[in-house]
Amino acid sequence: MFAYASGATLVDDTGSEFIDFFSGAGALSYGHNNPRLVEVAIEHLSSNRIAHCLDTHTPEKGALLESLRECVLEPRGLDMVVQFVGPTGATAVEAALKLAAKVTGRHATVAYEGGYHGMSAGAASVSGALNQHTVDSVDHPCVFLPFVDRYSETATSRLDVALQTPINGRLPGALIIEATQGEGGARSFDTDYLSEVRKLCTRHGVIIIADEVQAGVGRTGPFFSFEGSALDPDIVCLSKSLSGLGLPLAVNLIRRNLDQWAPGEFTGTFRGNNMAFSTANAMLQLYWRDEILTLSTLKREQELRGFLRELADNDCDIPFTVRGRGLLMGMDFDNTIVSAAISDAAFRVGLVVETCGPRQATVKLLPPLLIADGEFAEGLDRLGQAFCLVHDELRLSDSVVGVGQ
Repeated sequence: MFAYASGATLVDDTGSEFIDFFSGAGALSYGHNNPRLVEVAIEHLSSNRIAHCLDTHTPEKGALLESLRECVLEPRGLDMVVQFVGPTGATAVEAALKLAAKVTGRHATVAYEGGYHGMSAGAASVSGALNQHTVDSVDHPCVFLPFVDRYSETATSRLDVALQTPINGRLPGALIIEATQGEGGARSFDTDYLSEVRKLCTRHGVIIIADEVQAGVGRTGPFFSFEGSALDPDIVCLSKSLSGLGLPLAVNLIRRNLDQWAPGEFTGTFRGNNMAFSTANAMLQLYWRDEILTLSTLKREQELRGFLRELADNDCDIPFTVRGRGLLMGMDFDNTIVSAAISDAAFRVGLVVETCGPRQATVKLLPPLLIADGEFAEGLDRLGQAFCLVHDELRLSDSVVGVGQ
């Protein structure tokens, strides 16, 4: 039972400390109870500021819109409007799918195996991590393409065909993609393939929805995980760590010429969370006016990647592949027994990690972006301890490591 938290440290009700390499599934990229953002939240509450406003314009909403323009959109040359969709990433995906259908008049979707976009009906229907092959749905017909980590003409041809082929009698109007998948196994799409996605979707009039709910807001280094590619999405879904403090907040960034919503057409009661607007604005102003956080995250990535590679090289009995970008990294064992054992062993030595990917065979590492040097070093040490524990336990039990389940 966790009772307290600060930075990357969780404390349970007995006083035991854990290093958090899970970060609320990416909702706490800026750490637990970030003191600079806690001050903003306390000031907001103690000064009788508006807490809930629906669509009413407020100083907090205005400040957040200005920060999104100044710190996110203009530096990346994105001519987009901001839609406040409600509290969750799934809500953002639902809104994006509905807008794509409204703009194109086509209600089917192309998605990818391993993709995860939420548990509500529409979002789940396009989540390859939950569904396989084709979803037989009247309201949300979808086809799933294989994940592409290396460009090939076969993958491009398959995409070209999918964008032109009716699904349950409906042509695709949207393609939804995570440039770096989280639940899919901490894996990134090939950038050349993402360029082809843009070209083919433009050719066939298909809207590209970039789901940046888990991998966005700095998790992979740059603000968006698709940066460095030519994906150039039409709609970007943001949530999770956007508030900076774990508060519910989700927005969609929409290419200006596609903004065809009528007033009140897509609404949600908690789309006007002003305290989350305040902390999100402060987070953007503190960490995204320059490239310092991006460079720090990429440096941490190299440290983490080096540690994992050394771990893999030193022990051939438990082979694994290092995956991911930034501080969304994975240890892919292609073996459910080993990944589950390492997650369990990590918890026993005071480290919180989760499993993901096909058959949950990947151990996913999501430390906070602002993790202190000491916490990061301690987390790596505990991960190494967990790995050694599993190695010894498997050897003692004569388990067959090379066979996945």
